[in-house]
Amino acid sequence: MKIFNLNKTKLGRLINSFINNQIKYRVGTCIPDQCETLTGEKGAACCKLGYTCPALKINCDCAIYKIRSRNCKVFPANEADLKLVKNCSYQFI
Repeated sequence: MKIFNLNKTKLGRLINSFINNQIKYRVGTCIPDQCETLTGEKGAACCKLGYTCPALKINCDCAIYKIRSRNCKVFPANEADLKLVKNCSYQFI
């Protein structure tokens, strides 16, 4: 059991290091009114990738913004994520 936890920790560190390495090349800010899903829905497009986030309010504000998950904080984490939304103001240099 101890080996499993150790491997899980190493895996978590590997994933976090990859994300942190990619994010340092990201520039821009989140503009929810500009960004839209591939189907054309505007407002909080990153919250509607595959499913609508349960913390997303009707007016497209985040109900848990201050405690949102790391996944939300780092979107888009790489250039591949930009292919999931249109008119995103983020870019990678």
